[in-house]
Amino acid sequence: MPVSYSRWDRRDAADRNAMGAAALDLCRAMRAMDGVDDSRFYWTGTDSLVLLTHADGGVLAAPPSPQAAAANFALGDLARQTSAETWLDPSQGMEMYSRANG
Repeated sequence: MPVSYSRWDRRDAADRNAMGAAALDLCRAMRAMDGVDDSRFYWTGTDSLVLLTHADGGVLAAPPSPQAAAANFALGDLARQTSAETWLDPSQGMEMYSRANG
């Protein structure tokens, strides 16, 4: 099952409480999408957090729901996304490699 990882750093003028609330709203919007098993955020320091979302196959590659997109922009107003990755489990990685090499 793929995992989406993103790291967010608070903008200088942003309120930490508002940033946490925006991250929670994004997680809730993600969990409401079909195929998403879990979405949570974790503080990694006083000014940064990480979001982890576990979802089925193509859900993470598809456009987000309108609610998830709005929540993503709301978080973006308060924090800068400094990195984002999608992690594949070993079987998915091997499947992708096999398709690429026919």
